[in-house]
Amino acid sequence: MIASHVIDLLSRAPEVEPHINVSPDGMRATFVRNDAGVHAIHVLDLASGAIDRISPAGVGCDAPHFSRDGRAVFFARDHNGDECWDLYRHSLETRSTECLLVQHSAGNANVDAAPDHAHLLLTSAVHGRFTLCELTIDMQRVKPLTTHAFADGAGIYSPDGAWIAFDAHTSGQDSSIFIMRRDGSELRELVRNGAQPCWSPDGTRIAFHAMRDSDDIGVCDVATGMLHWLAESRWDERQASWSPDGRLLAYIKNDNGAHSIIVARADDGAVVAHVAPADGVIDSTPRFARNGESVLFIFSNHRTPGALFEFAFASGTTKNWTPAPLEIETFDFVTPFVTRYESEHGLQVPAIVYPSRSAGPTAPAVLIIHGGPTWAYHNFWHPMTQLLAAIGCTVIGPNYRGSTGYGRAYQNANRYDLGRGDVLDCIAGVDWLIDQKLAGRDRIGVTGASQGGYMTMMCLAKHPGRWRAGSSLIGYFNYFTEFATEREDLQYWDLQNMGDPATPEGEARFRERSPIFFIDNVTAPVQLLAGRNDPRCPAAETEDVHRALTQRGIPVDIKIYEDEGHGFVKVDNFVDAAARRVAFFDRHLNAP
Repeated sequence: MIASHVIDLLSRAPEVEPHINVSPDGMRATFVRNDAGVHAIHVLDLASGAIDRISPAGVGCDAPHFSRDGRAVFFARDHNGDECWDLYRHSLETRSTECLLVQHSAGNANVDAAPDHAHLLLTSAVHGRFTLCELTIDMQRVKPLTTHAFADGAGIYSPDGAWIAFDAHTSGQDSSIFIMRRDGSELRELVRNGAQPCWSPDGTRIAFHAMRDSDDIGVCDVATGMLHWLAESRWDERQASWSPDGRLLAYIKNDNGAHSIIVARADDGAVVAHVAPADGVIDSTPRFARNGESVLFIFSNHRTPGALFEFAFASGTTKNWTPAPLEIETFDFVTPFVTRYESEHGLQVPAIVYPSRSAGPTAPAVLIIHGGPTWAYHNFWHPMTQLLAAIGCTVIGPNYRGSTGYGRAYQNANRYDLGRGDVLDCIAGVDWLIDQKLAGRDRIGVTGASQGGYMTMMCLAKHPGRWRAGSSLIGYFNYFTEFATEREDLQYWDLQNMGDPATPEGEARFRERSPIFFIDNVTAPVQLLAGRNDPRCPAAETEDVHRALTQRGIPVDIKIYEDEGHGFVKVDNFVDAAARRVAFFDRHLNAP
């Protein structure tokens, strides 16, 4: 068994979350880091190097955003994970914090501040669906701005505050970029299949990424609607931001899992800088700082917890502003590698593999399934994979059909096929490990969180006999009850990707893809971890499965974290969950 202090070392390592905002003068950055027992808001002064925590002690917060004059930071706080985000304003001059809005409906934590300092843009379900709204701060009045049927994402004001651009989930797994006047009038679709709009400093253009064969960076002239493309390749380019003078764009390029930042001219796409850290992942939209002289970004890999980095163009040097404790370097990290293997009908599935030091034909292994499902495993900071490798388990993380980063066709290949083809892709990864003599057939575990927690139970219920143990985190297990209780935007996603349970075809699919109806098939011991306040995968789903397994005499461990939501963001809970998972797999996979 791995020592508890090692679990503590990796699980408590401070990590910067994937969101950066830079002040209008380019000399300060605000970010979220879990170095105070919770997710806390920090401000970095680039001139002095001082970092101040500005959110209240002991309170988890998210999504910081500077006011247009740089004198204040707005941020969001929910209620122990319920994703009903209250909005706050912190004055950097007086160091005082005030609550601007208390919400009792789900929404998006991100806001944008208007140039008039009197309004904020937010996305809230206060009016029954995920709608872009404007908050009048002094009156605490939330006004809906759209009436279309789509689920709205985050919005941003134009530099003069007259217009608003936003993205919305339209159909399937696609989104579009819309533009409208400040009062919600003159709404029009600007870019089909586009996302994450970003206004140019002069307000005449919008940069974005759009899914064609893959995600490509484009620029749209707002007046004419004319598009031109800066980058288009077989790999994804995403998350663009403008330089202060509007001449350059910085964006992330994902080349088969290898991330880098490209800085290019906005008019013709000519590359002027290529920022390529060591093999790893860039988690945030890159942001220009110091009047365009540098770019800030968040980077991590298998041995580097997520940290805030700055790349200076003139010197070509990179600085880590939030380095991990030196003790982290004493851990014996395993280096992952990327592979591809064949699944159903010859589909080539990418995966990342963490080989344990004792990998071999009789050694244990764990299949770890990512959530989303529109997400992907790459070489980012992932303590659990290293801890499992430390107890002798080789870990494989498949990027099953539906994962991002491999083009439009691959991402949409799981539509109406969730819980079947994607599960087969994951099982094919286990078979590949066995064929490569990296694991023994009778010593395999499976785990995952969110969509991965659901797929873990689908593996156990629909493909029993392959697993010695399974650990499901924050999952859902009955599509009917999940659909009836989940957030409105997630209901819309399910309608677009699983169908309508009110139709005979949809009802049949919902039943066939719900592991609760096949729970009698489960034979392996199960671990269940969930958050009481989860609005996406309610804890009742976990309790229902626990009850069903217990009635059938299946060994099952359960832990509901009463002060968490969808994911364990309080550090003590995160460490406890990690220790439970490691102990569970050590007990079941390393037993004779």
